Amino acid sequence: MATPDLDPDLLRAFVAVAEYRSFTRAATMLNRTQSAVSMQIKRLEERLGVALFIRTKAHVDLSASGEALLGYARRILLLNQEAVDRLREHKVEGLVRIGVMDDYGSLVLPPLLSNFASNYPGIHVEMETGLTAHMPQRLGEAFDLVIAMHPVGEGGGDIGHDGPHGS
Repeated sequence: MATPDLDPDLLRAFVAVAEYRSFTRAATMLNRTQSAVSMQIKRLEERLGVALFIRTKAHVDLSASGEALLGYARRILLLNQEAVDRLREHKVEGLVRIGVMDDYGSLVLPPLLSNFASNYPGIHVEMETGLTAHMPQRLGEAFDLVIAMHPVGEGGGDIGHDGPHGS
């Protein structure tokens, strides 16, 4: 006998009913009718050969099998979403220029940029480290982002500085 497939649409309905403890609220969240969600749960239960919910007039609770499936269902849906997002993200391309003080550039940003690069391989990051006193004036011209500190009581920060890349 073949292993039944766990259809993401059926899992989405299952997770919604499990989270809302209501077929009606789950249907609203999924933009479906209550009967459509009930049919999806019935199909999932038939595929797996187990009851996933204990239904009463007042409550919808997870059965032991439902409790066992819930964590897997969430992980499957999350992995599915990650795969779709990853493939879509790869279409993002460009250049980001960062100016940053030495400590952040050598200690804080490398692990963050490594993670960023693996998630957005089409984005090239150029980083200049050093004294940041004059970097903010070059924002929009030489940098898309500047991370700088200033002495207490002197100056502030700017977000969305006007320049070729800002507004």
